[in-house]
Amino acid sequence: MINTILGSLYVDDQGEPDEPTVLLWPSLFTDHRMWRHQIAPLREAGWRTIAIDPPGQGQSYGPGRDFTMDECAEVAVQVLDATGVRQPVVVIGDSWGGFVAPRIAMRAPNRLIGMVLFNTSAERGTSFERIKAVLLTKLLAIKALDKVTIRLIVSGLLAPETLSREPELGVDIAEHCIAWDRRQFIETVRSVLVDRDPVLDALPQLTVPALIVSGKEDHTLPSFHSQRMAQKLSNARHIEVAGAAHLVPLEAPHEANSLILDFLRDLPRA
Repeated sequence: MINTILGSLYVDDQGEPDEPTVLLWPSLFTDHRMWRHQIAPLREAGWRTIAIDPPGQGQSYGPGRDFTMDECAEVAVQVLDATGVRQPVVVIGDSWGGFVAPRIAMRAPNRLIGMVLFNTSAERGTSFERIKAVLLTKLLAIKALDKVTIRLIVSGLLAPETLSREPELGVDIAEHCIAWDRRQFIETVRSVLVDRDPVLDALPQLTVPALIVSGKEDHTLPSFHSQRMAQKLSNARHIEVAGAAHLVPLEAPHEANSLILDFLRDLPRA
């Protein structure tokens, strides 16, 4: 566990101190295990992997309060410091991780050499989306409605094709996130989905190379969010993956791994 401004965080750290490093921050409703299909290929390619359970998810209890995405960026830097990472890293994030990565680049530009962002946005949720998120926090507070609530969550994360092909993915997400500390989990959902501030207009100041990947079936953060980010960033490209929704690295791991490894190979430091 690593102590941060947002509580003690569980970190899965694999590799050696002298290896180039990727920092992996997962989507809301998942933990470090979201990257289970990426860690082995990254290790084989010579990259150290540092995968985080973010505040209020997985084995990370959370700060006991609401928090900001800027604080999450500070937490990421604290994790790098605590794990002895001194060279610039690549941040790979899905959804919530994609909210955080540009803020790391703004806060500590010398700590990043690249970003791979899946299923994300640099905008604040619309009023309707924030109302839905508030409703979700209310549902999460009523444990008698867990089956309904989890069904809503899973349907927003995974494509129907994924659920038909791999129903165990939905079961895994449901079993784990429903077991987390409920009060902390609700605070996390509120912080990430309701209170998140936009950074879209600040993206042009960033020069770090970025790959932005969306899922064609993602109705939670549709591809136009990724396209807008790619247009604003000075050194970015966008790719849409067919047959996947909000968790491309889990739903389409072969495509995700190919995109990640190709991006890493093209980096000057890689």
